[in-house]
Amino acid sequence: MSEHNQYVSKLASKCQSTARYLTYNDDAHQADAKHLLREAACALDGMAVRVRRKPWGRLMMINARGCQRLMTLRERLAYWLLGKKLEIRP
Repeated sequence: MSEHNQYVSKLASKCQSTARYLTYNDDAHQADAKHLLREAACALDGMAVRVRRKPWGRLMMINARGCQRLMTLRERLAYWLLGKKLEIRP
């Protein structure tokens, strides 16, 4: 895993673990903070994505924390058309 992916993975884990100690039931500020931290963790997971080809030829998408899933047909087509880049940046 690259240094950037490790950093993003640790940051997402810290956001998720900090959100674990907050509650939705106490007050509005705590609920908002918990919601923002959980959304940030999800967004960070989506930023650092790797692609692996499995032995049977299917492409697997792996996020920063190691959760993996098969790429959809649309994602595989975009991956091929964009020259194996995972996102479009301006």
